[in-house]
Amino acid sequence: MYKKLIFLFCLILGGCSFQPLYYQEKTDVTAQTAAIDILPVAQESGRILVNKLKDLLNPENEDVEKKYSLSISLKESIDDDQGILGDNTSTRATMRITANFTLKEGQKVLLQENAFSTSSYNVLMLPYPTVTAENTTRKRLLEVLANNISIRLAVFFNKENDK
Repeated sequence: MYKKLIFLFCLILGGCSFQPLYYQEKTDVTAQTAAIDILPVAQESGRILVNKLKDLLNPENEDVEKKYSLSISLKESIDDDQGILGDNTSTRATMRITANFTLKEGQKVLLQENAFSTSSYNVLMLPYPTVTAENTTRKRLLEVLANNISIRLAVFFNKENDK
């Protein structure tokens, strides 16, 4: 039964001219994303995001001429007024990280968007587990943001190449 569904699904995808953004062959999109110079972002969170984006946009770490520049600004907010107990202590917090990013070719702005990611974590009575949960949540949100930004950039270049 499942084999028939998978076959039907592949048949439908082939009929709609589906093509993946990323695959093993070298494409214009992968060459263009590798040519993005990611400008430094302040703070530890910015460093984590930049490193993840470098891994996603240029996974082979090819030495190519940088034709585009990507600037990113991060904003982090924590709402720790959730899960209030009877003694007015919080047991839950929500972290939201917003990234405003701009892709430029020289001085020409090609793409200007924002992306955000939100997650919650437990606030415990002891400080160490709470700080660990907060840091783990931050790293996970930054990975989600990096994936989101890299996909948006790939889609942008794919649309530009189709014009």
